[in-house]
Amino acid sequence: MSYTSGNTTSSAFPILDMMLQMQQIGLRAMTLYRPVTSAFLDAVADTERAAATDLAGARRGRASREAAGHEAAGERVIAVGEEVLNVGTRVVPGKTTRVRRVVVESPVQQDVTLHTETVVLERRRPQTSIGQDVLTEVTIEMSETNEVPVVSKSVHLVEEVLLRKEVTARTETIRDTIKRDKLEIEAPSQLPVVFNPEQKQDDRKRPGGNQERKQSVASIHAEGKSGETRGQEH
Repeated sequence: MSYTSGNTTSSAFPILDMMLQMQQIGLRAMTLYRPVTSAFLDAVADTERAAATDLAGARRGRASREAAGHEAAGERVIAVGEEVLNVGTRVVPGKTTRVRRVVVESPVQQDVTLHTETVVLERRRPQTSIGQDVLTEVTIEMSETNEVPVVSKSVHLVEEVLLRKEVTARTETIRDTIKRDKLEIEAPSQLPVVFNPEQKQDDRKRPGGNQERKQSVASIHAEGKSGETRGQEH
């Protein structure tokens, strides 16, 4: 038996009335707290989206690092390099030779012979017949001469001085150290070591490279044999 009064349904059983009231209270609470619930759900969704974005960025960073490390599917590449000694030449100033021409004076002397003429009056017997020029007034003059030194200077070339450069070659040994990468391989004894044909060509071009490759392969085989020996002993 039950009866209705407004929105409230009364029943003859108190337990049923209590359950109906609790249901109504729950519906009212959901109606009141619906905005808070939606805000909470929106915050959770934003957090999930941010986490997904971070995860995608981490995956992209990991992919870029793998690409930078030359990693392919099932392969990893390690670059091995070495330094090469490049020796060149350059011109640097050296000693300077300077030739300067200056004028100097030095005393000199030289002997010279000078002649002096002197008029000598000499009387002698006549050697010609009497001519018409006697018993007349005659004046005869004769002058004396003397030599004096006359000095003049002239310039003539004695020698020439030539400046030129001579190039001489010498061999000098340059000693230095270079760096290179060395591989330390820890591999099982049955692991084969294969070199590419390009590396073999490089080894043929470099005289010391092939020997180093052979030594590394020999060391790997020696290490493998020693590992097998230790395993047999144990």
